[in-house]
Amino acid sequence: MLNFIDAEAKHTELLRDILIASKGYWGYSQEQLEIWKSNLRFEEKYITRNTVKLILQDEEIIGFFAIAKGDSDELDHLWLLPKAIGKGYGNLVFAQILSECNTLGIPSFYVISDPDAEGFYLKKGALKVGEVYSEPQKRMLPKLKFTLVTPT
Repeated sequence: MLNFIDAEAKHTELLRDILIASKGYWGYSQEQLEIWKSNLRFEEKYITRNTVKLILQDEEIIGFFAIAKGDSDELDHLWLLPKAIGKGYGNLVFAQILSECNTLGIPSFYVISDPDAEGFYLKKGALKVGEVYSEPQKRMLPKLKFTLVTPT
């Protein structure tokens, strides 16, 4: 069973470390991971201004997600530690994200996806609406849009 708790300002390095560990699962070089780690910072106000949830399985943190509200709402982050990937947790987390969006009054959101995760979001019903250049990754990333189904 998964639990979701609010991330706190003290979790800035934990969030960064989860993100880097998760990217490591996809075969990026240690050198590239270290570059990203040295350039990536979660600001405390990012955590307080957005919906940022730690994902726990049996009281152990296995990932996090972040929903950023703004001019266009966005699923800004969804990262699982390598040991949690491929075990069905992504589906459970995505259901929680949709629940959070309903609570926040978000009818649709964008995802700038890592290319390795694009298929996951497409299977969930997202549509590819474009691409965005990532300066840190020096490549184009898929821009997806997910619209929540409203009960009739």
